[in-house]
Amino acid sequence: LRASAHSGPVVFLNAAEARCDALIVIAEVDHVIQVPLPNFTFERSAGLQNMLEELLGHARAIPCDDREGGRATLRGVSWESLLSTLWNGVVKPVLDALAFSVRDTPGDLSRIFWCPTGPFVFLPIHAAGLYGTQHSEPGHKVSDFVVSSYVPTLAILALSPNPAAVPSGDLCLLAVGQPPSDGLPHLSGVAPELEHIRAVIRDSPSACTTLVESSAGTVEEVLSLMKKADWVHFACHGVQDAENSGLCLADRRRLRLRDIIAFSRPHGGLAFLSACQTAMGDERLSDEAIHIAAGMLFAGYGGVVGTMWSISDTLAPRVARDVYAQLFRNGTRPDYREAAHALHEAIGRVRESGTVPFHTWLPFIHVGL
Repeated sequence: LRASAHSGPVVFLNAAEARCDALIVIAEVDHVIQVPLPNFTFERSAGLQNMLEELLGHARAIPCDDREGGRATLRGVSWESLLSTLWNGVVKPVLDALAFSVRDTPGDLSRIFWCPTGPFVFLPIHAAGLYGTQHSEPGHKVSDFVVSSYVPTLAILALSPNPAAVPSGDLCLLAVGQPPSDGLPHLSGVAPELEHIRAVIRDSPSACTTLVESSAGTVEEVLSLMKKADWVHFACHGVQDAENSGLCLADRRRLRLRDIIAFSRPHGGLAFLSACQTAMGDERLSDEAIHIAAGMLFAGYGGVVGTMWSISDTLAPRVARDVYAQLFRNGTRPDYREAAHALHEAIGRVRESGTVPFHTWLPFIHVGL
């Protein structure tokens, strides 16, 4: 177990009828650290899940540009209430137990790996905190202390490539945009998103990256190109369905979760899933890590940028641009293991701008190493 915590503490979150606990695995400690969560209950976790559904329903009821859609109404709940409850009841006790302190620069932040179970699977642990002008100083949000990633199982980190290894050779990045024959509404943000990626690679002082773009967008073509590429970026529609989850490609077909898991590749690397619901759990399988982002890890990718729910077709290109700009900034071959920090900084800039609502920046998460 300890070997799996090579890049930072792994925190299991467990909600049971009798009690709630966090179990922490640290590489330097020869036992699992148990952190009781006395101010959090199974009933409260279920209540927060219901609150989240109401908040997202209200957000979808407002005309927007999601890469998935729906309609509902608000019933007197708030994002601040949901995130403060997670902070006080779950995340702050964990950070206190680990004795993490606020760092001056984002690059100095430690990694932490959340492994939620049960109703915790649906909750935005990575964004827990106290929001509002009275809490503007650092020290009131999880993002002030650590860079958060999620893992579906501890084994994923145990199987990850040696964290001390330095990638070598040229990088091949596959970009898959929305195909015109997917049978779904056009996403106007896909073209600028792919152009942002081209521009970052073109302007990078590094000459170690080749960009390959899918032309037909069929399942067969994409799988064939994925076998040759080190990284992959999807900018398209995504659907979470326990029996038919997948990324929507040409001819109204999906690159299904089962196809992704069956696809085996040894390279590690990054999968950037700029599509809706790619890291959303399923209520029927809440104790299992069943989502597209997890499938990418099981297929062999080392890290994944995914989404917990529908994302804004306006914000997605900006997030992708900023993440890749950070990864390619040094002029050397980019390292997928820096993607968590890159996403942390990109979303931090969006959040601190104060102009973007909670539901648009919250869904972006990092999964894996």
